[in-house]
Amino acid sequence: MGVTQELAPSFTQKPQLRNEDEGNRLVFECQLNASPKPEVQWYREDKLIVEDERTLIHIREVSPGRYTVALDINDVVETDGGLYKVKAKNKLGEVSASINLNFSPVDEPIERQIDGIAPTFSKKPQIIQEEDGKRLRFECKILADPKPDISWFHDGVGVKSGGRFKVTIQKDGNSYPSTLQISDVTVEDAGKYKVTAKNELGESNATISLNFDSDEVASVPKNGVRPTFTERPVIRQSDDGTKVFFECRLVGDPQPEVQ
Repeated sequence: MGVTQELAPSFTQKPQLRNEDEGNRLVFECQLNASPKPEVQWYREDKLIVEDERTLIHIREVSPGRYTVALDINDVVETDGGLYKVKAKNKLGEVSASINLNFSPVDEPIERQIDGIAPTFSKKPQIIQEEDGKRLRFECKILADPKPDISWFHDGVGVKSGGRFKVTIQKDGNSYPSTLQISDVTVEDAGKYKVTAKNELGESNATISLNFDSDEVASVPKNGVRPTFTERPVIRQSDDGTKVFFECRLVGDPQPEVQ
């Protein structure tokens, strides 16, 4: 029995609108890939839509890791017009897309799919070690149109250029490479790093964890020795690329406490 690869949500079909019941019912529908199953929310003019007697939300798995998502609105009225957004997220990331619902003078609903590209990661964040581990560089690449607002976070706190940190954003057509560089790396730099990209069509984010691992320790002399590093910290990346470990060697007798 196969195992479905874990995936951050991504749209295979952006939201589309169709009329049913002679225009008395509207259905917004989109398709996406994700694993594990994503949490899906719909918004109108940035206000969360909650199911009621007129409104139903559906998410159906059509095959492993593939979902059809729909928002049904019954007894449609003109005040249902506006900008609708669907957001899907799981533990690996989140994505969103928008569609505008306007009404013509004869009260016929008209959809307007905003032209462009909602942000998606063409290259998820990776970590590159420089200067024997004294400097780290987080790299990612985002596809979007128009240009997205790109932000980096460390354990939920925004990171901007200054001091030991340097954030860069470049442009190559509709591709936007972005880096977060950290100099003079310390153990306090460990934690979860997140990069978000947002434009008027939607938003997406991706995370990567930086952990410290000091399980491997060099042989310890028999005589008492104060803790001394025999090798500088180096970086080891997990096989799936989602975690990074700092690793170092030291001597000490008795066994030192490591923090």
